[in-house]
Amino acid sequence: MDSITLTFDVVLNVSLQVGDVVHYKNTSTGKIYEIGEVTNITGMVVTCNIGASTPRPEANDFIFFAKNSEINFSGVVGYYASVKMTLAGGVKKELYAVSSEVFQSS
Repeated sequence: MDSITLTFDVVLNVSLQVGDVVHYKNTSTGKIYEIGEVTNITGMVVTCNIGASTPRPEANDFIFFAKNSEINFSGVVGYYASVKMTLAGGVKKELYAVSSEVFQSS
């Protein structure tokens, strides 16, 4: 596996960490490539692993990163809800819908 150094002229997102996976979109072709895992971050310089056959990004390509889903996987940590539904009164009623909102937070 080769190594690539990416130097940016803007401040990097503070959530970028060693272990995150860097990708880029080639502006000429519109294709998205995975560069590889971040191995070092120093100021505005990021060093990543890159496969020998992976095309290298060019100037003006869009660079972005994603958290490693194997490492940053959230699960139920102890928060839960319990609901009891009762029918008030003697008139027949119909329950139209019950819903909840759940989101992954890591």
